[in-house]
Amino acid sequence: MNNINKRIKTLIGQLSISEKVGQLFMLAYTGKDLEYAKTLIRDFNVGGFYISNDNADNHQAAFELCQSLNFEAQKRVCDAPLLLGVDQEGSWSVLSKTSVTGPGNLALGAADNVALTQSVYKMFATEMAAVGYNTVLGPCADVNSNPLNPIIGVRAFGEEVQPVTKHVSAAVKGLRQGNVMSAAKHFPGHGDTAEDTHRQLPSVDKSLKQLLKEDLVPFKAAIEQGVDIMMTAHILYPQIDAEYPATLSSKILQGVLRKKLGFKGIILTDSMNMWAMRKNYDPAQAAVMAFKAGANIVMLSEEYYENSLGDYKQKQQATIAGVIKAVENGEIEESVIDESLALVLSYKYQSAAFAGVSELDPKAYANEQHLQLAYDSAYSAIKVLRNEREQWPLQRQKYYLIPTSNPEMQQQILQCRGIGPNDERLVIDVLTDQLNILKSHYKLVDYEFINHFLESDNNDDLPIVLITENYPIAGYDHDVDEQAVIVNKLVEKYADRVIVIALRSAYELEQYPKLQTYVCGFSSRPVSAVAIANMLAGKR
Repeated sequence: MNNINKRIKTLIGQLSISEKVGQLFMLAYTGKDLEYAKTLIRDFNVGGFYISNDNADNHQAAFELCQSLNFEAQKRVCDAPLLLGVDQEGSWSVLSKTSVTGPGNLALGAADNVALTQSVYKMFATEMAAVGYNTVLGPCADVNSNPLNPIIGVRAFGEEVQPVTKHVSAAVKGLRQGNVMSAAKHFPGHGDTAEDTHRQLPSVDKSLKQLLKEDLVPFKAAIEQGVDIMMTAHILYPQIDAEYPATLSSKILQGVLRKKLGFKGIILTDSMNMWAMRKNYDPAQAAVMAFKAGANIVMLSEEYYENSLGDYKQKQQATIAGVIKAVENGEIEESVIDESLALVLSYKYQSAAFAGVSELDPKAYANEQHLQLAYDSAYSAIKVLRNEREQWPLQRQKYYLIPTSNPEMQQQILQCRGIGPNDERLVIDVLTDQLNILKSHYKLVDYEFINHFLESDNNDDLPIVLITENYPIAGYDHDVDEQAVIVNKLVEKYADRVIVIALRSAYELEQYPKLQTYVCGFSSRPVSAVAIANMLAGKR
């Protein structure tokens, strides 16, 4: 037994049951309520936090947050550094004012350059590690086998197993190079669902044999690349376990993940206050079931819809208390808790990710190299998927520009709190501002004037450029069906004059059988809007 293992064994022997259990929770808190977070450390011995853009929206604020929380943790008997996890996965982001997100995974998959993906994920790691965030909750290892999936979409690298696999592997490698922990998600796969687990409990009717050939392949590659954490999915796989979703299934977590795939790292639950869990299980009992199934850390990220009920703090504390009680009365064997804690502490005491930072280096984030990498990634992702009349690149200097998304829906994007893209500006505004900078000659048709445009003659033969969008935001549906209606109406009237530019996935394309020109950026991020604007204006 090496010195670290001896230290861990000695430490665990000194801890009470409540101190051990608290270390195996990863919690979140609302806004800037740092005092409550400190209370969770002091009174409940919590060992990790899910940090969102709601808690800190720039690097300086995040650095101060990390310093404050870890200072509090060092006072405890278990003085291990906190596990501080963030959804910096490209399509979702934190520190959005000062971090560089790139175009997101689907765009990286479209660019299909594994060296680029690795570099982007190393960039994520570098920018997060600069403040003290030690865990990136990514990459998303799901395969988009169901194009109607409402919550994965642009968060995945694509819809084909092998391309997704190589990019997942590159992402894990990049995160390790940047000295943060990586967490592949959502095991054993969220890509073949038509439901959002933030709202309900989906079911995927696939056999283990089929999963091993499809959804599990990227996860296996992540394991082979040394991924540190596996995040579970709140999804039923009835052919493997007819009773419990993956998060609560020992058949899946122990039988498939541990034994079949040989994963030896940390098993982390997806947020246990998502409605897939809340609508079906008591909060404390669900956590007990997760630990018994083989999870090592239970996560409760403070979802806005649960916080709106006003009792998320009580539920967090009651959940911890419920697990402590389950250990005390023998429902969970204390050895199960000890083994999980030993595993978690082995990472905290040995991984370079937990070395911490003593000062903030402004050169480590949002620098010119990172900005250029993000732009190159976005530009490389843009694909011309239809060009039947050679309308692209634009043959005319003047053109109509029509955003097809309802502005009222767009405002919800700006108002999304904590979890999501967290952009400060609408992507359509970024696009038009860049076009203005480049002095591109476009005639903007505002959303409210689209019907008027359809009813008028517009016989000037100018190209009609339509912008479509979609966003994977928890518990939220963008107006994609309404956008499709608008596109088809315009195509029906103006035929080959119509060009659709997608600041989203290309899964909508099958809805436009008569459309002749379609260009896709595979992303709704601002950097992709800039790249598209440059192409519209004929610039690199």
